[in-house]
Amino acid sequence: MKAEATVKILNRALSLEYAGIIQYSQNAQLVQGLHREIYHDLFKKLSEECLDHAGKVGRWIVLLDSIPTVEPAAIKQTTDLNEMLRNALELEREAYETYAEALKTAQDNPALRLFLEEMVYDEYLQVDEFEKILGKKNFQASAKEARTHKS
Repeated sequence: MKAEATVKILNRALSLEYAGIIQYSQNAQLVQGLHREIYHDLFKKLSEECLDHAGKVGRWIVLLDSIPTVEPAAIKQTTDLNEMLRNALELEREAYETYAEALKTAQDNPALRLFLEEMVYDEYLQVDEFEKILGKKNFQASAKEARTHKS
């Protein structure tokens, strides 16, 4: 494993998690409208997940004998719910790609590899969720498959 390269990528992931903490927390405070309660709770939960992820990533950076960054990635601010959701999808995609990149450098460290596989999985599910919320999924089903059978 190239620890220096891995740490550099993990610090980028950490900065994305920091940005997520702040961006999602602000989204939770600013979201308005009919669906405020739903999206307030979603953004609050996401901010808390980013905090958890940041703690885990920071721990790994220290385990690799390095110092975790304290700088967040770019934080996108808006009061428009649709833009909040698009920004969230972009942030989650970038986090997914960053963890996937880090995973490629960790093949000879089973514990780090396992951690990164879990992070890739978590971020993949978040990307999928935001794609569904934003209507970006194109489900393909034939008419026959879509019918239910009556007993």
